[in-house]
Amino acid sequence: MILKTPLDTPRPVGPPVGIANSPVRRQRNFSHRTKTGCLTCRCRKKRCDEQRPDCRNCVQLQQTCRWSATSRPNASPLEAEMPAFPFLPAPSPLVFHEQSFFLGETSAPSQNSSREIVSQPTQSPPSPFRLSTGPSRYGSTPLPPQPPDFDGLRSPSAVSLMTSQDIYLCTTIDLMAATQIPLQPSFTYFVQEVNPPIISDFDHVNWARAKMHLAELGSRIKAIEAAILAVQALYKAQSNGLPTTHSLSLYQAGMLAFETAMKDHAEVLDNIFAAAFLLCLFEMVLPEETGSVFGNLGSLFLTRLATWSAPGHLSLRIGAWLTLCHASARRGGNPGILSDAVKSHIPNYGTEAPNLPMLDNYNDAPTSVYDIISAPIFAFFLELQKISAQIANLSHYHRSRMTSADQEEVAVLMADLKAQMGALWQARPSLMQLQADVLRSLFCGAVAEPLITLIGITTAAYWTEIVEYGRTPSDPPLASPEAKHAMNQIRDIVDGNTNGYTAGKLNSGYLRPLLLYAIESVNPADVQWAVERIKQIRNPISRSDFFATFAESHAEAQSSKGRRVTTKYFCYQTFGVAPPFL
Repeated sequence: MILKTPLDTPRPVGPPVGIANSPVRRQRNFSHRTKTGCLTCRCRKKRCDEQRPDCRNCVQLQQTCRWSATSRPNASPLEAEMPAFPFLPAPSPLVFHEQSFFLGETSAPSQNSSREIVSQPTQSPPSPFRLSTGPSRYGSTPLPPQPPDFDGLRSPSAVSLMTSQDIYLCTTIDLMAATQIPLQPSFTYFVQEVNPPIISDFDHVNWARAKMHLAELGSRIKAIEAAILAVQALYKAQSNGLPTTHSLSLYQAGMLAFETAMKDHAEVLDNIFAAAFLLCLFEMVLPEETGSVFGNLGSLFLTRLATWSAPGHLSLRIGAWLTLCHASARRGGNPGILSDAVKSHIPNYGTEAPNLPMLDNYNDAPTSVYDIISAPIFAFFLELQKISAQIANLSHYHRSRMTSADQEEVAVLMADLKAQMGALWQARPSLMQLQADVLRSLFCGAVAEPLITLIGITTAAYWTEIVEYGRTPSDPPLASPEAKHAMNQIRDIVDGNTNGYTAGKLNSGYLRPLLLYAIESVNPADVQWAVERIKQIRNPISRSDFFATFAESHAEAQSSKGRRVTTKYFCYQTFGVAPPFL
């Protein structure tokens, strides 16, 4: 008779039937030592049917079915050579998709998300310290623990395996850290590094306080949080020369959060206004790749703006900063950031802005002194930028200049603006009339040095408007004597004792004065002086390197043609884009 066992191959013909069927013979057939199967059956010298994950014997005896590394069907040669270590878990294959990892997705991982990380569990290698604790009908005792084979740790295969395990662990941790969305986003980069030149150069104390206020609001208000994340991602990308794809996706998320908050009548208008301002800061850097949050507001938000009776201190200061941003975005033929309807309802558009309080109500003495004495200088600069925006409105980019009647009307309006600038200059704060050495003798260094810097860039901004005033009517075709005098004043300020350099970089508040100096100069040496100073600014947010190249090439074009060259169209012709906001 042929004796067959489950899941086994046929065996040769055995002894006579009577002997083969006897209990003694049946026991001897299963009593020899097996070389395959689970470790439990091998230790008990039982034939294993090798059924995974638990063989039939272990199920019947309620024992733990253990398998060696060499018995796994997909075991690698390296694993086959390694002893079983209790502290080396088998690596689990990590399945992930990097297709859209760097595309700026901000939604939380879902079941269908391409950023989801799925861990496929695998059986751990057997541990010599695992004990069989289940009952045995044969009355056998549990297997005693076996000490690990430390000699195997020194083998080349063991070292290679442990190195691969370490690589796997480190890469898995780093990948999860890169793809996970933190429970509480960080605004550290925003608070420490985000400094729009048109704001921070002329109002750095209040801007630093505003960032603290905005960061605190961002921890509670979803729209402000999304806008801060977009702005800081953009500034980080621009500062390091990286693509802006991720920041643009965050900007779109910020716009959606802003629109949601705008429809929520329970949301405080100050918070909505702050979120819109942050999105506007993003648009100031990438105007051609974004819309205009204040240029495309719906009637609902305009109605709320019109009935806004008591804006907070932060909103009042933001209103002043938006005035500066609009003037910057209106020059050079650019459209600006504020529609006429919005501009008429901006808080504090026509009055002086109060300084912001500290979030913790603490001010050191030098900052408090500077805060008070610099307020009139900022108010002077704010009024000057309002006049600058009106001068930009009279350029041929924004109104007709084709007929003699147009030109005569512009001349009348320009004369009125010049009178306003003259009156503003005569009424300028008395501190602006003092020399740097006098200011240093009156105040401590913590007050005098930033004050001298502020006075320098503010005074240079005034002389820049004089140059712009002469350039806008295009009559005469070259710089007038008054404009040349203003250009000389700009040069004296930049090269003078005005504390314009910080860590070897020139203050970015001098960028526009130097650009106007370069494109209005006819002397190549003067042009080269201005270009070299622009290169010393080294501010990627203000595009100083681009403007240095632009100023040099534009001056060459004007010199070859013997006339003024339109800056906006020359920029399109040479670089294929509109001039950045300045």
